[in-house]
Amino acid sequence: MRLAKLSIRNFRNFQAIDVPLAGNVVLLGENRVGKSNLLFAVRLVLDPTLPDSARQLKLSDFWDGCDLAASPEIEVHLHFADFDDDAALVALLTDFRTAADPAVARLSYVYRKKPEVAGIPQSGEDCEFIVYGGGDESRAVSSRVRRRIALDMLDALRDAEGQLASWRNSPLRPLLEDAIASVSRADLDGVVADLEAATKRLENFPSVKALETALRSGILDLAGTAHDIDARLRFAPADPLRLFRAIALYIDNGRRGLAEASLGSANVALVALKLAEFAWRRAKNERNYSLLCIEEPEAHLHPQLQRAVFDKLFQSPDPAQALIVTSHSPTLAAAAPLRAIVQLRAAGGATRAYSLASLPVSPDELDDIEQYLTATRSELLFSRGVIFVEGDAEETLLPVFADAIGHNLDRLGISICNVAGIHFEPYVKLAASLGLPFSVITDWDPLDGAKPPLGKARTLGIWDAYCTVTGTAPLTPEQRAQWQAADFAGFSAGWRQAGIFLNDQTFEIAVANTPGLQAALLDILEEQGFGAIRKARIAAWRAGAPVDPAQLLAMVADIGKGRLSAKLKKKLAWNLAPPAYVAGAVGYVAARV
Repeated sequence: MRLAKLSIRNFRNFQAIDVPLAGNVVLLGENRVGKSNLLFAVRLVLDPTLPDSARQLKLSDFWDGCDLAASPEIEVHLHFADFDDDAALVALLTDFRTAADPAVARLSYVYRKKPEVAGIPQSGEDCEFIVYGGGDESRAVSSRVRRRIALDMLDALRDAEGQLASWRNSPLRPLLEDAIASVSRADLDGVVADLEAATKRLENFPSVKALETALRSGILDLAGTAHDIDARLRFAPADPLRLFRAIALYIDNGRRGLAEASLGSANVALVALKLAEFAWRRAKNERNYSLLCIEEPEAHLHPQLQRAVFDKLFQSPDPAQALIVTSHSPTLAAAAPLRAIVQLRAAGGATRAYSLASLPVSPDELDDIEQYLTATRSELLFSRGVIFVEGDAEETLLPVFADAIGHNLDRLGISICNVAGIHFEPYVKLAASLGLPFSVITDWDPLDGAKPPLGKARTLGIWDAYCTVTGTAPLTPEQRAQWQAADFAGFSAGWRQAGIFLNDQTFEIAVANTPGLQAALLDILEEQGFGAIRKARIAAWRAGAPVDPAQLLAMVADIGKGRLSAKLKKKLAWNLAPPAYVAGAVGYVAARV
């Protein structure tokens, strides 16, 4: 089974969102955008530990834009799919199938004004909640359903030691109870006898005996004989049936307690125990589906440990287990399957949600994007806007050029995405699916003879990819033919309106032909120790001769584009204006974030 869709209406940050999901979920977004609120919305439907007092919301839980006079309702709907191959889940969810699609079951929470209340509600007590399924309010979701399709919540900055020390809430409890159930009473009595002997030896140490006597005397003095608790210093309880509760998790081969572990190690142990508890409950037919929600797990985990732990969790073959994780970590985002990503972003007084569950890319394109989103480049998933470039040269110089025209990309939250080639389409689909404003910087790449420049087909392919995601009407055959026949000036001017910016040759030639930049470029070429012929060409260019594109690109190839750009970045003054098409691409995104 998988969680296939989440819908929220009028709840806190959310006016209205409908989020397609692919099972596991990784929630990304800035602070105060509503990640914790979304998790709480899911808990309103599924969490078996959440009391009704917490489900009884307040008027302040309505989205700020709600007009209470119009009797709005807070709604949370969870859609589940792919459960028909599990007889137990079919038995649980059949009554909650939707009429529109019987293969989908829907569980819902609604909070609204009570029917008997006239006028505007004055407090949360004027409202009531209902949890039901299948779109039919007469089909209540019972506590039994929430126990068998259950949510477990691990808060950010959680106290793993404290949770494991609490017998009532510890995930060790059911595992130990099951293990001890197979131990005979005679064997337990034998352990008790051994502990009694050890305790006697402990008590016989004069200092320990004196401490116990002092403690007992102090308690008796405070409480009196009628309320004395008969305290003793012991290794463990003397009752054989309670003895196993003293068993605890130790680290370093039993030499140290969990309190001495790092916060990250303790939290990894807690997650592992929760997973073991889930498996045990399924094996004992106590639970059919587990949804583990973890807030900001990166808080105490080293990047390598983040990758190791969550790669295992995201790739779990268990169909009865799923994750919802909130995170600010590019490392964790890079480890997550791309279709698990849901980005939350504030817009117009409400939070919008952008899911990649239905990203329209081929399996090969999906692999390309996931391999691209390494820990250093997955910042794209956290950005407010993105500029796509072909290679290292543009990636290196773009921040310098942006600063020169008054746009600090980091402060604006704009990322530079180097696609290492010209295959922009899957990345444009990614940005469009996330609702990110973007621009593309690419080359015209003219060819010899009458062949059309490569930049034309590339631009039209980028637009086709954008239309695939957004539902924008694609080009008609007539429009496509007009664009194919356009010259560079008309073509580039038209596509700037769509965020696609082209030069007339290549990036390096555009730099060479930009006043103020050419001198710095020629200085670098002169420093390379070329032969007499190339030195003469550089001198001629410096004297005003037109730069020959083929000869320039040959020199650049010998230096290396990345190395050349790094050298050029060091030489550029902050007030040197970039090529016009580069400035246009930066300004296009900056105006939209």
